[in-house]
Amino acid sequence: MKKIEDFALSITSDFFKILIEEIHKTFKIKHGLDELPKNYQLYGYGDFDESKPSLKDDFEAVGTEFINGKYLYDKTRQAYKGRPIIKLNKYYKSIILLYLGYDNFKAFVDTHTDNKSVLNDQLALLPNENSNRTFYYISYYFGEDNTLLKGQTIISENFKKIQHTYVYPQDDGSFKTHYSYGNIVRREDTIHIKTKTLLDGKLVEGGNEIYYIGHNNPDNTNYLVGTYCTFDIYTQPVAGKSIFEKCNSKEEMEEMSKNRLIPPYIAIELRNKRIITKNIVPKHYHHLSDIAPYASIYQRIPGYYTFNFNFEDGYQEILKLKISNLDYRITPLNDETYIEKDHFQLLNKGSILHFSFKFAGLITLDRVDIYFKTYYLCNDKKTQEGVFSGIDNENRLINGVVKINFSQSK
Repeated sequence: MKKIEDFALSITSDFFKILIEEIHKTFKIKHGLDELPKNYQLYGYGDFDESKPSLKDDFEAVGTEFINGKYLYDKTRQAYKGRPIIKLNKYYKSIILLYLGYDNFKAFVDTHTDNKSVLNDQLALLPNENSNRTFYYISYYFGEDNTLLKGQTIISENFKKIQHTYVYPQDDGSFKTHYSYGNIVRREDTIHIKTKTLLDGKLVEGGNEIYYIGHNNPDNTNYLVGTYCTFDIYTQPVAGKSIFEKCNSKEEMEEMSKNRLIPPYIAIELRNKRIITKNIVPKHYHHLSDIAPYASIYQRIPGYYTFNFNFEDGYQEILKLKISNLDYRITPLNDETYIEKDHFQLLNKGSILHFSFKFAGLITLDRVDIYFKTYYLCNDKKTQEGVFSGIDNENRLINGVVKINFSQSK
């Protein structure tokens, strides 16, 4: 799909009739027809013959998304029954312009200037340049099938409206697209986005996004970093981090979105930054996830730990810490040692406990990963051995044996 305008459209009844006449003319030329078929066949609704030409099929071929054939028919009836203003939603309006070969509605208006009264009434409805300033971004995120993906993001009406076009590369070199549309609300130094997506010809609630913008003018936002929460193409609830990178033009945005190369400065920020919630309704906590059945082992982890690291040159380093039995928070007990990042998890069906630490302060270790058997937590033997690997404070790779002393109380 080539170009899509990024806002809904209000059309006077008289100008809408001009638009419909041009659609009918294009349809007849495309299919070599002298006369239009009956309305249900022309627009593609009810018991229309799918083997014969219809606008529904023509529009779906242009946009590769489901088209509600009766939508345009209903709008046409509104115009001919005297409704003064006809409104087309963003997606349908964009498909019509693509079908007729126009990049935007203003270009269509400029080619139909015979009736000055009709023209002036329509021009009065078009958004002016200041109220419809448009910004073009490439949106990056870690998406379906553990792949870094790109999308086209158009922000219009002076940072009030947004359109996402998610681009999915296919193995044969083609692309599939998925669309969502939303409103933007700026609150102090953040922008909040609520989107809707096209489903069965209707715009339904999609997702939520929040990005930090500071106190900048939108003209100066070369990058926006934030989070999203939505449904993926497999209808799984997902959340993650995303980045918008500003483009100089719509053409540049479209070209960049089709280039499968992910810049390294984006990949380093987004790879694996995604949370997926499976479509399940658990009846027991054991069904919450694959690791839920090992909660009885997990509850034995809190307590006091002393790690004695043995280096190849004979040097030893001792790390002491405690893990709260209330909220599983880790607190270092060494004087003048601070844990900048910590993480622990059960591996191999609960049989291995893995710690990961990033340190600051007076300690020879910079970061370290520790692995040891969890069955020591379940019996009276509180001293055991594990293995560690990491980096010391002189940037050297280290590994070896670590002795662990564990007790549930001090």
